[in-house]
Amino acid sequence: MEEFQVSRITAKRAITELEYQGILYRKRGVGSFVVRDIFQRRAKMSNPSSNTPAVFAFLLPYTFKENNIFNMIAKINTKINSSNGFLSLFITDGNRSKERMILKQLLEQNIAGILLYPSSTDFHLDLLNQFVFRNIPVIISDQPVTTPYLYNVLCDNITGARKLTEHLLSLGHRKICFFSEKSIACTPSVAERLGGYLDALRNAGLSTEPEYIIPKVTDSSEESFQQYIRTLKSSGVTAIICENDGVAYRLIKACDSMALKVPKDISICGFCNDYDNITSICQNEELMAEHIGDIFLESLTPDRNLPHKVLVPATLCVKGSTGECAE
Repeated sequence: MEEFQVSRITAKRAITELEYQGILYRKRGVGSFVVRDIFQRRAKMSNPSSNTPAVFAFLLPYTFKENNIFNMIAKINTKINSSNGFLSLFITDGNRSKERMILKQLLEQNIAGILLYPSSTDFHLDLLNQFVFRNIPVIISDQPVTTPYLYNVLCDNITGARKLTEHLLSLGHRKICFFSEKSIACTPSVAERLGGYLDALRNAGLSTEPEYIIPKVTDSSEESFQQYIRTLKSSGVTAIICENDGVAYRLIKACDSMALKVPKDISICGFCNDYDNITSICQNEELMAEHIGDIFLESLTPDRNLPHKVLVPATLCVKGSTGECAE
């Protein structure tokens, strides 16, 4: 920074802008890296020919730090590389304004397809429509959508949550909480998981207790999580299903600070399979990647399929955070 006489803030902004443009990607705890062959590929794009590569944009709301997302990206890229295509990453930091800005920029570029992990349920349909009108495929992942002309590739959230609940029921748990940090009303994927939980309880002949459902956490501090655990324990809850593994991990940490043993005193499970010690649902991201790659490649041919939804099977992964009910 001294050599080029720029401030730390300016350097950080420059790096962030390069991430938005898909030139850099960041790995948490490691650093920022240049996307492989990005400059050679962009040089080819600036000189159109029959061998011009097809560029597919992937908008993520966060910097990926788990191997499952990294493997998914690698799998998609390998698949489309076989037909002279490549994936360009754009990190939106969960910011809708940045997401919208990137989509507007992509409308001005020669993009062959869009893969979007939306940061909210309002996924800028007005802008996505403009890609569709140009015959550019748009794939929404992670969140279920009902728009018929968009592709939708996601895990079977309902079956996944049903499997988690059935697993806890098989261990003797009857008072099971569903715990969501995000608003269930504003997050369709979490609403589907709640649906799977409710289905499993009904199938087991159990009634739903409203106090066992936390539809949105208003305070995400450890002290708040501790209070939730105290309240749930006092109402007889012996197991908790969390919206994702990150929430499950923080609940387990709160239990540790309260001298509660997981799973001896309470069983906790998550969704997404991000941790080695948390019972969870594997979303089979590599199978998602296969379907996404197929959609992108088919879009380059005259025989492309009509937009459709792909539900990828959910796999139960039993680990050390769940055990038999002690009560």
